Amino acid sequence: MPIRKFSFLFFIFSILAGIIGAVVGEWLLSSYYGVWPNILLMGVYFGQLALITGLFCLLAEIISPVINGKSWRLEYSGQSWKVLVPATLVMLFIAGLVFQFLYSINFSKIQSPDDLVMVVDISDSMNESDPKKESLQAAKELISTMKATHRAAIISFNDEAFITKEMFPIGDGKEKTDAIEKIDQLKATGQTDIAEALDTAIRHIEDNQQPGRTPMVILFSDGYSELNLESVIEPYLGKGIVINTVGMSEIDRSGAQLLKQIAAGTGGSFHNVNNASELSKVFEKIYLENQDRLLVTERHGVFADSTYLAVLRVILLTLVGGLFGLMLGMIFDNRYLAKSYVITGLLSGILAGLVLEIGQQGGVSPLTYRFIAAVLLTAFTGLGTMVIPIKEKYSGPMTATGRPAFSTRSYANKDTVKKSF
Repeated sequence: MPIRKFSFLFFIFSILAGIIGAVVGEWLLSSYYGVWPNILLMGVYFGQLALITGLFCLLAEIISPVINGKSWRLEYSGQSWKVLVPATLVMLFIAGLVFQFLYSINFSKIQSPDDLVMVVDISDSMNESDPKKESLQAAKELISTMKATHRAAIISFNDEAFITKEMFPIGDGKEKTDAIEKIDQLKATGQTDIAEALDTAIRHIEDNQQPGRTPMVILFSDGYSELNLESVIEPYLGKGIVINTVGMSEIDRSGAQLLKQIAAGTGGSFHNVNNASELSKVFEKIYLENQDRLLVTERHGVFADSTYLAVLRVILLTLVGGLFGLMLGMIFDNRYLAKSYVITGLLSGILAGLVLEIGQQGGVSPLTYRFIAAVLLTAFTGLGTMVIPIKEKYSGPMTATGRPAFSTRSYANKDTVKKSF
């Protein structure tokens, strides 16, 4: 007769697994995004989360075998250790590779930006907030790492705006060298006029627009200036151009708030840095995020409001949840457990996908909603035997020793089976 089972230790361990896996995942994203290929990064992300989950659930059952019974711990737990890595790390690593590949394919007409305009603050306040000229170094490094098929332009500004380097193809070595040399010549002086900088940037974009190319802006400033927000961003909205902004709230909180509003008004992202030394990494992050997307991170720019990608992510996370359930059934070599865990795994995957999507739209910290999604995948999936009743009695063919004739066993009923023969 099907019964429901609940192990408090199993549940607590599955929550801990989700938390630890989420921490490791955040470290992977912060350390290797842009360094590893996206499909490899997502493979490792889900692989390690699955391995930690499988390990903790296995330990919980060895300590207190509520779900599988004492017979399993005495005779079959050794087999569970053998299949732990293949059923968790390997299977979810492969799934992560495949699902990230599917998520990165662009079936829509949306085109990622291939023209980048960097608008960099060179007002006098930068001498104090950025004495080592880290912002200029960040601009140079980004130019050096951009795709050869892309184009870039540099706008510098204080109380005026200057076209430091007109739009040029990244693939042209001489033009790239010239851009870097011109950035090196910039000096910080004067006041801050963000409106003038953005007006100059949009005019330069219009003068250099080519059919089939999509422009994007990265604006960095450490200060604040008075402007009419609606009139400043109107030309960008009319052309569907995203403005991504970087501010330093530790230097000027009102300026950072203004930059946040500019980004939000055009569908861009806002990044706050505490120290100018962070700028190189932030510039690169903005560029990468607008070129592609990861299965567990925010979508930015032209991809932010894609209904197709939102639905696809929920579907792929649902499949990830189902695989988390399947792996638990494989670890415990029990088809009845696998059925229960797969069902709750699919449900947890749907919830995790919705959390990622709602979190992106609701302005919640990405760190927060990724943690919630990870715990849902591990903890809710592990509630399978409580949500979905499992069969206790095995009624299939038996061996001469009283064991099932195939490997998928119901361990909790093993002693009962032997007594009946």
